[in-house]
Amino acid sequence: MRRSSGILHKYKDKVLLCKRSEESETLGKFWSIPGGGWKKNESSQAAALREFYEETNINISDPLIYVGTSVHKNEDGSGSKLDVFMVEASEMISPELENAKDGFEHSECGYFEIDKLPSPMPRDLINIIKKIN
Repeated sequence: MRRSSGILHKYKDKVLLCKRSEESETLGKFWSIPGGGWKKNESSQAAALREFYEETNINISDPLIYVGTSVHKNEDGSGSKLDVFMVEASEMISPELENAKDGFEHSECGYFEIDKLPSPMPRDLINIIKKIN
């Protein structure tokens, strides 16, 4: 199973989610958090920070809090485990998909109230988000 990490950017009662594009290797057309696979000898937290930057063109300097692992299984039996880190931010951010190295992996991003999450989303990720509220 592929290992990956991502960052859940929380501002007040809202979270930043991005819709995976059809070109994305995993979770095409699903709403998720910016994140991706680990590189060799990279920690889960370092991968989350790197992937967030590569997909949004925004560096995160606030402390990260591990909030859970989301497991997603595809119909063909493959899947991934996503370590989810949260940052409680003092302001909203606007991902720069057009300027980000891997911005093409998302078709759009936006903030959503925790009790009004978009669909489709991986069930484990929904459960993690609802627990942080």
